[in-house]
Amino acid sequence: MRLNKRILSNSVWMMSEKIITLFGLIFVTSFVAKYVGTEVFGQIAFATSLFQIAMIVAQLGSDVIIFKRVSKNNDSGVKLICSTLYLRAFIYILVSIPIIFISHEKNDVGGIYFILACAISCFFSAMDVFSIYYDARLESKKNTIINVVGLIVSLCLRWVIALVKLDPIYLCLPIMLTGFVPFILRWFVFKRVLDKNTISFKNKVKYMKYLVGAGITFVVSTISVAIYTRISMLSLGFFYDKSIVGIFSVSVSLAASWSFVCNSLITSSLPSIFSEKSDERAANKASKLNLVVLGISVPIIFATYFLGAFFIRLLYGESYIGAYVPLVILSFSTMVSLLGIISARFIARFSGYAFLSKKMLSVVILSVFLNIPLIYFYGMLGAAIATLLTELFSLTLFNYLFKRGIVLKMHLMTLPLNIFKKI
Repeated sequence: MRLNKRILSNSVWMMSEKIITLFGLIFVTSFVAKYVGTEVFGQIAFATSLFQIAMIVAQLGSDVIIFKRVSKNNDSGVKLICSTLYLRAFIYILVSIPIIFISHEKNDVGGIYFILACAISCFFSAMDVFSIYYDARLESKKNTIINVVGLIVSLCLRWVIALVKLDPIYLCLPIMLTGFVPFILRWFVFKRVLDKNTISFKNKVKYMKYLVGAGITFVVSTISVAIYTRISMLSLGFFYDKSIVGIFSVSVSLAASWSFVCNSLITSSLPSIFSEKSDERAANKASKLNLVVLGISVPIIFATYFLGAFFIRLLYGESYIGAYVPLVILSFSTMVSLLGIISARFIARFSGYAFLSKKMLSVVILSVFLNIPLIYFYGMLGAAIATLLTELFSLTLFNYLFKRGIVLKMHLMTLPLNIFKKI
């Protein structure tokens, strides 16, 4: 698939933001993790996982709905974004309150501060769907500049706290600012677009009903995704102490640290796939995107295998070396997950939202059955294996049930075999 200049430019801007994130992960987060130790780092990772679930549920699958709407009708997409802010806020608060109370019972006094900080940060992230608008319009330059400002503020504060050896509780401030700064900056930028699209109360209600109606299809899917992608972390927190969660979170972060390259290309290419009228050409574009992902992922996985242990010792210290083996396994999982994103969006192009909901419910059930015994007996290694197996089944067998195997045919088109050229 040839990437036109606009798609490539948009991808580069998206990647540049993630490079700053990667810089922060390597030099700041690792510095903080080494300073606070595995226990506190695990508490932060565990709390973040919990409220990221609430954040995803609150968005009601609106990322796909808004992306598709903006791609086809810009003004309607803007109205949909603005009309549903209060709905997302209400759902987030409704889901978060029980999480806070349950978490409070299971954590020490210090832990509750991290829980509240993560709750506040994820609230603003849940509200910040304006970024989807700019991604859909291939204007990721604006997202990048705003996100980089937020990252620099948060990372600098974390670094200073660790450098002067303040109480780790002070990390709550940069945690909260991680979500707040990008939200408030993007809101001011987006208001200029909003001012051109006045919305009556009647239309706001109409758009809210639309999102709830369309989102119902996504509710099971989004909850399932939120749970199954974090069930390993949550299960480790249940069966073991938070220090194990801290070590495993390093594996997860490093394994996903390079995915931004592929994600940027995928996100920038989606409007082209969504707007393609020919099913065959859409499948061909998706299959070529698979090749791009494979071409980027395989060399990185090899580098992780040979250099992963060295960098963990260098950046995080000897106490985190247990993250190495899970890191290698999770790197494969990241590649499979990226291929899964392409397949899911390919299914969404055919409005297969009901299928995706049923599929993701099945995936989360499979994930529970894989994670619990594997984590109970094998700890972090079991968590990594369970994650990889779940992603493999999600990418292949579950997807192949859609529309008489159209995803299988798209996957076969990825292979250099002419016999599979036609759908």
